Amino acid sequence: MKRFILAAVLVVSCLGVSAQNKASAVDTAQQIVERYLKLMNFDGVKRDSILYIETIAYKRSSPGDTAVLKRWFLYPNCFRAELWHGDTLLEGAYTDGKEIYREYRLGVLDGWTRVAQSRYYALEPGYDFRGSLYHWKADAAELTYKGEWDYNGQKVHRVYVDTPMRYCRNYLFEKESGMLFLIEETNKHSEYTDHAAYDHPDWHAFSEYQPLGSVLLPSVEVYQMKGDLVFHFSTGRYIPKDMNIFRKN
Repeated sequence: MKRFILAAVLVVSCLGVSAQNKASAVDTAQQIVERYLKLMNFDGVKRDSILYIETIAYKRSSPGDTAVLKRWFLYPNCFRAELWHGDTLLEGAYTDGKEIYREYRLGVLDGWTRVAQSRYYALEPGYDFRGSLYHWKADAAELTYKGEWDYNGQKVHRVYVDTPMRYCRNYLFEKESGMLFLIEETNKHSEYTDHAAYDHPDWHAFSEYQPLGSVLLPSVEVYQMKGDLVFHFSTGRYIPKDMNIFRKN
């Protein structure tokens, strides 16, 4: 009987340590992510002006063939994005944050088309300059700290992110600065969904950020996708407030 009691105590003790370690990994991951978001200070965007970001994108395999992504954001939820190739608008979406939700897809939709709110918010993450970590709580993402790594001689933190309806990701942050510099996309779907497979980058690197007032904006990004590299060079600035940008085609 004494042996049984001792074994039971050991099992309960081990379970307690396991639960504590898991909680610690979650808490540490949240602290790292919140530190990064505080550094970026996306909520510090001016309230009386529109943030305009223009991104030049091209592939390593065809550097002369550029696309331009134009984005307009008025705090808190007015947003517009347009992807252009030369003089041709390829795709886009916009909302006034209240009742207007429109999408454009060349050759698919007949001009700017009203869409359901759910459809618009399924599109927006792909355009959002703040990145998916900004919405991690609203997206019901689970964060887990995977430890400290040595990355090319630098100490970094790795946070594993499991978000419903997405592939799981590893986020790498510089230990000293707290800045995000690499996202590794895995081929594992979130455990909460059987979402169909979709194309995604192998990794997404951030090498430069642009200070704009108290806000930091990603300014130089590189993706690896389908064996090719895609470069993004972005510049942000403020322009006068104009609600027509979020209401008219």
